[in-house]
Amino acid sequence: MIQGENMSFDIAETPPSEIQDFVTISGYSVDELVKKGISHIQASGKRISSRAGNALQSYGVNYILKDPRNRLHHLRDGAIKYLSREFLAYFSGSLKAEAGLAKASRFWMTLVDDDGNVNSNYGYYVFYEAVESYGNQYNWVKGVLLKNRDSRRAIININQNYHKSDTKDFPCTLGMQFYIKNNKLFCETISRSTDVITGLPYDIGFFSFIHELVWKDLTENGVKNLGLGYTIMKTTFTQIYDKNISKAYEAIENVSDDISMTRMPAIESASETLSDILTGNKKTNVINWVHTHAE
Repeated sequence: MIQGENMSFDIAETPPSEIQDFVTISGYSVDELVKKGISHIQASGKRISSRAGNALQSYGVNYILKDPRNRLHHLRDGAIKYLSREFLAYFSGSLKAEAGLAKASRFWMTLVDDDGNVNSNYGYYVFYEAVESYGNQYNWVKGVLLKNRDSRRAIININQNYHKSDTKDFPCTLGMQFYIKNNKLFCETISRSTDVITGLPYDIGFFSFIHELVWKDLTENGVKNLGLGYTIMKTTFTQIYDKNISKAYEAIENVSDDISMTRMPAIESASETLSDILTGNKKTNVINWVHTHAE
């Protein structure tokens, strides 16, 4: 209690029991996050009914990937191929499902609008949505951090005001924020909802790639002694849908060997990698790896 001449107020209140503190789930690999996420939802989840189906859902979870380069999902067959195809869709930036995300999974065709578009091509917002004087949101992030290491404006907006409609594809990710702390670049994404089976491993896979790309770009442009920090997903809702319960059991029972885990090549040159992304070429090792594993 702080007391003054004519005032007094409590510094903090004991939260009501229905208010749940955020839970932090951390790991050095995507597989570790998925397993821990499933266990947490099974232990604390509440039954819900949503547009996407019935599910067991937990609230207020921070997923922290401590090694952003350990971004590949090994617990399900075909996961690396799907992620690679999703990367290519993001690199194209096409909101047309047939030209983009439907090449990763035909599921996306069930979410198209009357024009055949979807809204969840995250690459469009990162690389192609126009920002005056900067070209795109990626360049905005890079630019503000080069001007000021302590900038709090290095944000990429994904869920937009114009998405507020009866769309079947309302982007789950609200946005990404980059910041430098203790000489490390961190990336935090804010998500309204994260499916731990079909969303988390692929979303954090892409966000950690963008995180590494921004980090490499900053170091190439004169930011000295900068390390790669954590990739973080802060999600309000995280769930296992009833239709995916068998996949959850499969993931939990899968014993992965850290030594044999596949890794993407490191980004050796940000400028050359960006050139490959924007032109559709595959001259760099990392982008060539993506194309190869998408086949």
